[in-house]
Amino acid sequence: MIEEQNINEQIIDPNAVCMRAFELMGAKDYDDAQKLLLNNLSKAEDEVSIALYHSVLGVLFKMKGEFKEAWRHYNRAEKLLPNDPALKIISARLLIEQFAEYSQAIRKAKKVLDIIPNNPVFAHQAYTTIGLAYLKKGSKHKAVEMLVKSSGNDFEGFVSGKNIDLSLLEGVLRKGWGIEEAGHFLKKALKFCRLNEEPVFTDLFQGLNNKFDAEYSLKASQ
Repeated sequence: MIEEQNINEQIIDPNAVCMRAFELMGAKDYDDAQKLLLNNLSKAEDEVSIALYHSVLGVLFKMKGEFKEAWRHYNRAEKLLPNDPALKIISARLLIEQFAEYSQAIRKAKKVLDIIPNNPVFAHQAYTTIGLAYLKKGSKHKAVEMLVKSSGNDFEGFVSGKNIDLSLLEGVLRKGWGIEEAGHFLKKALKFCRLNEEPVFTDLFQGLNNKFDAEYSLKASQ
């Protein structure tokens, strides 16, 4: 306890505080992480720092399975930083995963496209999020359409294959939707990783392509 109090007194940079909180969360020391964040939140004066603490508290409570409390903190962070695209994606995903608020999630994700229209990675996340909401609603055509849009111009402008979110792809395939579109998505991802000279992600997507081709060529032949 004394050690944690010393940490609280020494760390005043919000980014350093949050890094320490993530370390504690990684060790499943949720109580000390919460104390650290709340203590520094009570001392914060600028909106950016306050929003940062609330967003990390949202992560903490999500990890603890306390989703209403997580939503409360994400919502407060988003109100302080209404044009932060990452917060909109995070809160939209929470609305989909835990509260079945699909229409509200779609609205939030669409705002990301308005806020930062020329960022291909955020566009990818926005379309993926919208697609996940339509997936949950049972809207096959819309979900598959969002999968196609999520790859943009063959993932041009992405920093790394790490930026490619596979959650919508996995969701549509589980339902047996958009097989052709899913195949194109995987081939584009593989091509991007090869051109980007990322052997780890090239191997990953090569394996996924091989598995996809084997599974769906087998089904086509039956």
